[in-house]
Amino acid sequence: MGVFDCFNREEKASQSKNSVAPVGAVHQNGSCVTSISSKAAFLSEVQNLVDERNRKLDVLKNMEILVIDNSLRETTVASIKAHTVESKRAIFQEIKKCGFKYYFIEAFNAETRMGDLFLEELIADKEDLSGAFAFCEMWERLEDGIPLPDIPVSLQKCKKFGIMNVMIEFDLMYHKVNYKKFDMDKLCEYIKNKVDWIRANLSPKSLIFLNIRDFSNTMKYHPERVWKVVNFLSTLPPEERVTGIAYEDMGKALMDHLAVWTKAVRSEMIRCGWEDGQFIFHVHEQWGMMHATNLECLANGATGIWCAVCTEGAALGHADSCTTILNMIRLGNTAVQKQYNCKYLRDAAIKVTEIASGNSPDPRTPIYGDRALDMLFGATFAAMDEDPTICEGFDMAEFLGVKRVVRVTTMASGEMIVLKLKELFGENEQFTEEIGEEMRKQILANAAEGRREEYNSAVGLAMLFDQAGGHLTAEMAAAIEISREADVHIVNLIEEIKEEWDKWDCRDGEVDDQLTFDNFYIGFMAPYFGCYRCEDSQLGLSAIDMDNDGMVDWTEFRFYLIWAGRQYPDVKNSQELLDKAFRFGLIPAMKDECDRIRGKL
Repeated sequence: MGVFDCFNREEKASQSKNSVAPVGAVHQNGSCVTSISSKAAFLSEVQNLVDERNRKLDVLKNMEILVIDNSLRETTVASIKAHTVESKRAIFQEIKKCGFKYYFIEAFNAETRMGDLFLEELIADKEDLSGAFAFCEMWERLEDGIPLPDIPVSLQKCKKFGIMNVMIEFDLMYHKVNYKKFDMDKLCEYIKNKVDWIRANLSPKSLIFLNIRDFSNTMKYHPERVWKVVNFLSTLPPEERVTGIAYEDMGKALMDHLAVWTKAVRSEMIRCGWEDGQFIFHVHEQWGMMHATNLECLANGATGIWCAVCTEGAALGHADSCTTILNMIRLGNTAVQKQYNCKYLRDAAIKVTEIASGNSPDPRTPIYGDRALDMLFGATFAAMDEDPTICEGFDMAEFLGVKRVVRVTTMASGEMIVLKLKELFGENEQFTEEIGEEMRKQILANAAEGRREEYNSAVGLAMLFDQAGGHLTAEMAAAIEISREADVHIVNLIEEIKEEWDKWDCRDGEVDDQLTFDNFYIGFMAPYFGCYRCEDSQLGLSAIDMDNDGMVDWTEFRFYLIWAGRQYPDVKNSQELLDKAFRFGLIPAMKDECDRIRGKL
């Protein structure tokens, strides 16, 4: 008997034992199970499981979240491109634009780091540093396996620079520490001494976090040590308590374990009366679970996160605030929108990535990668239409950078055409209602002659303006000249795309410069749209079916390629031209078409 024969026999036996019998069927034990009772059990289980998950989702939907931004520090860890004072200054400006009140400024040590120099500049500029945090060690030296109780250089530097907020970091399983001699009672004594020193030397109002750096390993092998620290901090008199506890994971622990450990720690804090204590989390990537883990820990009792606005960091990166906060908004959270400038988070994530790495984010990065825009149809906007209140007060199209713009077509009014002129070329005394009306008439005259021209790029609109009797401005003339220089290159790229088009065109046995929507999707749209048959995608396709015949004509598609070539004359190859045409021409036009059909515009 082969391996597969054995497997099939066991599978059939399992199916026979566990399958639901048809109506009136009797199992070997004599019991009778009807399809009606099975259906009821199934639906009941689904409802119970959904209710259980919804309780967690309700937490994420309704909670505020504390963010201590770590963009100035996390993005330097294992970075190929070193930070400079200039790059730190640029990142600092992005942090402020996001509305993050608290941020890590440096992890001090005995050396003079770039953060030290940046701090000197901020102090000279009289920058408000009341929201600045510094990473500090609980101890810096060991003697015979015992940490020494002296004040670390990192805390001394906090005093020097006037940084009053501190995250004290320590380990509960560090291999060089003898925890039999240096037990948890001794550790708690060290904690109390450091906290007292901070309040006496930095500020009585210092915000203080204790970070259990090896939280996951300790919970796995010595959870009693974590309990001792948490219990000690939670049972201090209210006036002596710190701001909160921090914990982190390098992506090694399973999400379910971290969720359970989070809930246990939070429950201990509450049992001891420390309901207002913060419990903030930080997680790195290893197995593709970091964002889900972040949300799961927040749903199970974590009150905040400390991270950069983008994923840049050690190894594979870490769970960033942009992705976390936008996922919370996706679930309907309005509280975070009042806390932070959520509409700017995506821009900040892109800019900080570019500053820290010298490159744009990977195109496939969720939320702020270029290809995040590819999922507009059948995903983000479909969800918005199913429940328009899900992101109340938050315009997801604006967040994703899809701006509503005036589109010049045969349906455009003279007033709309003037708005487009001003959008592309600024104010000019020639841009009157009269010239707009002349341009509208010229569009109709061109269409009557069978000329399908493109009018939405700077070049296309300038040429229409000239045809309608306007006098080209300097900006218009320059745009046309650049376009002429790139004409041969763009024509060649469009010809390459046409060759690919023809391969799909002949599949129905006739080469007629027309593709069915199915073939157009498979041949060209698939890389940009996650769902072709979703209602939004089907509605949006009418934006490219300009003659409403249910087919995509080459002339209709070429319209967008010409626009992309004129608007982005520096494209290097046909694939890049397609990217520009879809991302900045077709996708926004399809979104507008959906809104128009649904009566939103």
